[in-house]
Parts: sequence; C-alpha cells; structure tokens
Amino acid sequence: MGTKITNKYLLDLVSRSFALTIPLLDKNKKSKVEVQYLLARIIDTIEDSMHNTNDKETLITGFINILKSSSLENIKNLDNFKYIVLEKTINDNDKILIENIDLVLKTFFGFDSHIKNMSISYLNEMGYGMIYYQDHSINNFEDLNDYCYYVAGTVGVYLTELTRALDNLSLDKEKAKKFGRFLQKVNIIKDVRNDFKENRIFWPKNLFNDDNIASYFQEETYKDKAIEILNKMVDNAMDDFEDTIKYIMEIEKKAVGYRHFCLIAALMAYKTLKTMYNNYNVFSGEPIKIAKKETMDIVAKAKANYYTNKKLEDLLETYLSEKDNKASKEDK
Repeated sequence: MGTKITNKYLLDLVSRSFALTIPLLDKNKKSKVEVQYLLARIIDTIEDSMHNTNDKETLITGFINILKSSSLENIKNLDNFKYIVLEKTINDNDKILIENIDLVLKTFFGFDSHIKNMSISYLNEMGYGMIYYQDHSINNFEDLNDYCYYVAGTVGVYLTELTRALDNLSLDKEKAKKFGRFLQKVNIIKDVRNDFKENRIFWPKNLFNDDNIASYFQEETYKDKAIEILNKMVDNAMDDFEDTIKYIMEIEKKAVGYRHFCLIAALMAYKTLKTMYNNYNVFSGEPIKIAKKETMDIVAKAKANYYTNKKLEDLLETYLSEKDNKASKEDK
C-alpha cells in the first residue's frame, strides 16, 4: 500500500518545525493553522521558484483567485496551474505539496466564510510583499523589517485574528507582527548560506558596503567582517524578542494550546540566535541547529506548563541584563 497523503503528511514534508508545534494547538484552531501554513508555503514555493518575476506575480495572483472560489468544482484550469508551478519548483518536497494542492484546497473550502476571508486577506498581503521584493532590494534594516512583515508578520496577525474569532481573546497585533518578524529573521540568518547558493540574499545590502558578497562565504580574510555583520543581524533580530515574549504572556489558559505553540517557536528561535552569535559556521562549516535534546526539553517544559509568566519575566530580565552589559562594554 502506498502512503496516504493527508495535510499532516504534507506538513511533515515541508516544515519540521511547524509539524512539531501545530499538533499542540487547541482543537478549534489546529486544522485551520495547518491549512494556512500549507497555503502560505505554496505562495512561498512560487516566490522561490525559477519563474521570472512577471510569471511569479501572475501565479501568485492566480492562486489568490483560486482561493476565492467556493469549491474545487468551481476552479478552472487547476491542473494547468499545478503544471506551470511544478515546471520550475526547486524543492522536491514542495513539488509533492503542489501535486496535492487539491487536498489542501478541499479542506480550506470547508471552513466558515469568515475564516476563509481572513485567510485570503493575509495571504494576499503576503503575496503582494513577496512580489514587491522580487524587484526591490533589501538595502537596510528598515527594508528587512518591511519584508519580514509581509512574509511572517502577516502570519502573526492572522493567528491573532483567528484566536480572537475562535477564543474571544484579544491579543496585541503590533506584538504579533514583531513575533512573526522575529521568527523570520532567525530563518534569514540561519539560511543565509543556502540562500546565497541559490543567488538570493535577504540580509541588508548596506551591511556588506561595496564588498563582493561571495567573499564573506569563500575567503578566510573576510572572517572578521562576516562575524561583525552576523552579530548585527542577530542583535537586530533580538530587538523583537522582548515583545515576542510579552505577546505570549498575554495568552490566557483558554487558549493553552496556542500558548504552547507560540512558546516553542519563540524559545527555539531564541536558542538558535544565541548559538549563531559570533559563530562563523553560519557562513562556512556545519549547519546551525540546536541539539535535539534542547528541542525536546523546550517542548516537554512547554507542554507541562513550566513556562509560567513569572518564568518568562525572569527570562526577559536575563536577556535585558545581558543586552545592557553588552552595550556598556561596546561603549567603553
């Protein structure tokens, strides 16, 4: 017997981190967040594909229009859409997702219209940002914040709106944006080597001055410069950590699964950032990842409600103290 393809199977294929955390969500949100992630991943697959910018815009716009259909039966040319996307998709697991897009859409079309409209609104905004940055450079940290809002801040706001709709829980949207931005920046730092190999760089251009970016990955003489800009990237990402933790502290017990989901993502990102600071392996050497034991420890403690608000306050206090100490050393 062949493998039964389900949304959970597709999630396991395309994202180990979300495959770990989405099952922890409260039952009323699990399927909706799973599908939203897969829909966002389809847009991301188009962004990362070998299609030219105009074709990417056409495909992303076409996909948003597909989502506005009321059922699979009402979609024209879905097979043609899949064929064109698959033709220039890079990642093999993403190809399996595109091949099984019907399954994801069938689940999506079964949601209430309010949930579907909310989903489409944020996916549309995400797609717009991805298209915009196909032919606009990320020149500085302001541009990076903008890009990260489109690709991940929108996810934070979607989750916040979903929690309000399903749990009657009002969370801070601005903090939600920073939470999404924080997670995205960690990925952008961690994945810089692979992105460079695929001729994409999401780090602000002004960090490199007028240097040949390849030198940072290939020449030992650039090691000190590379670590200097790496640390600037880590510090910039850390700027969103305080509001990320404060966002999580606002999540009440009635949405405990959502709190666990957010906690694990935030703490794993925080650990990863601390591992990357001053670490030239980001550019050359072993891929950066936190030890499996550390991951399992974070997951187990989150599920056991170990991370009370008091524990999170202590974590923030430690972080802010370290930040102040580092700043005072740099001022001397």
